[in-house]
Amino acid sequence: MCRRRRLDGLLLPGLHASQPFPLQRGQLNQSTLNPPTSYFSRSRPFARALLVLVGLMLYGHSCPAANLSGPDTAEAPAPPEPTIPLPLLAQLGAPPDWSQLDTYQRTITIDEFRHLLDHCYARKSVDYQDFIQIWPDRARIRRQSNHSEAGFYDLYFLSDRRKPVTIDRYWKTPWQLPALPANEHRPLLGVHIALDPGHIGGKWANEEQRYYKIGEDTIPVQEGDLTLQTAKLLEKNLVALGARVTLTRRALEPVTHLRPDDLAADARAWLVQRNNLPSEALIKKTAERLFYVSSELRTRAEILNTEIKPDLVLCLHFNASPWRNPYRPAFRSINNLHLLVNGCYSRSEIAEDDTRLEMLQRLLQRTYYYELALADEISKTMADETRLPSMGYDGNSGKSVNDNPYVWARNLLANRKFLCPVVFFEPYCMNHKEVHARIQAGPYRGLREFNGTYRKNIYQEYADGATAGIVNYFRRVR
Repeated sequence: MCRRRRLDGLLLPGLHASQPFPLQRGQLNQSTLNPPTSYFSRSRPFARALLVLVGLMLYGHSCPAANLSGPDTAEAPAPPEPTIPLPLLAQLGAPPDWSQLDTYQRTITIDEFRHLLDHCYARKSVDYQDFIQIWPDRARIRRQSNHSEAGFYDLYFLSDRRKPVTIDRYWKTPWQLPALPANEHRPLLGVHIALDPGHIGGKWANEEQRYYKIGEDTIPVQEGDLTLQTAKLLEKNLVALGARVTLTRRALEPVTHLRPDDLAADARAWLVQRNNLPSEALIKKTAERLFYVSSELRTRAEILNTEIKPDLVLCLHFNASPWRNPYRPAFRSINNLHLLVNGCYSRSEIAEDDTRLEMLQRLLQRTYYYELALADEISKTMADETRLPSMGYDGNSGKSVNDNPYVWARNLLANRKFLCPVVFFEPYCMNHKEVHARIQAGPYRGLREFNGTYRKNIYQEYADGATAGIVNYFRRVR
């Protein structure tokens, strides 16, 4: 504690507070300061101001600055450094490496880039404008949608259309395949096709919500089982026609080694980032979905993109109508067919940094042109084989990209993560009465009558419809 002197209420260094400095009627103690009496007597206000100033100077030299405002005042804390928010990602997504787009610099014109973005990939142009800016010479792509300080990735456009460009992709276009002899009976020679039997099936069918049973003495309908049976028949067809075929799974077991318990922390973090109250029930439900959708499909995609590297992928699924009451399943009257190409990204999907990168990779590889041409051909032969009407979308979750009512653009994890042309099949509504009866009939040989029409078994019909369309496409382009 500093020793202080008092001057008209001001404490000065040098004397204890119990020893007041004598100021009687405005006069100073001359033994202490010894100023000329006549000077102070003539200018009392000036003398007081001078003494106050001298006292403050002496006080500042003899006491720490922190004590000026009293012994209980703490030093002001430094302002906290700004925190960088976690990137907004799809479920189990990884922060994107934007340098993966370096290989596509100056490989696309501004007109083609804008056309593909508006016509196919974005649901509406307003959905991408906060994340992708189109300038005359480049596209400015936001690196992190929730952190503007992260800046932009600049993708420069091709300005000279006459300049040949090389597009980086692991798959071969049809024009890169050798020409076929006129009478070649194997039109798929040299084509590598991957088949992705949708879902898992088996003991996992109920957990992945691809299971139902109506009637006591009936076979349960499990989509993962149906798609695998179809894939094995389709494989035989395609191999006989010269194709090399690889399946992403061959058993009723998951490809991923992770299980819901392994994904509980990821589920909690994903829910918290999206301002959801992470109750235990919601965490459990989200972790289950992370297992049978996100982890399973991402594992398949990793294998497909790094090891299999096919020229195209056929994602095989069966459709279903929404239940009126999921706790009391009953047949629905709807039964239809449609095929999907990748596209129709919503604003919330484009806002996810990893999804935005994957969308742009597909756009820059020009997968859309090949997917659409393939889906167009396959839809015709599938409609002939199945005799099913088309199904439409309302423009929100899916959008039309041509005049074919069977073909739609929609963004799904499988047709986004497989980085090559993908045709996504959705024939037959499994909870339709006739479809249920055909599933109960199993993979019989020949024809059987259903509602007055003789039909192949449902798996063979599916496989034959897909095969005919693929053959028609490759005969035309080769």
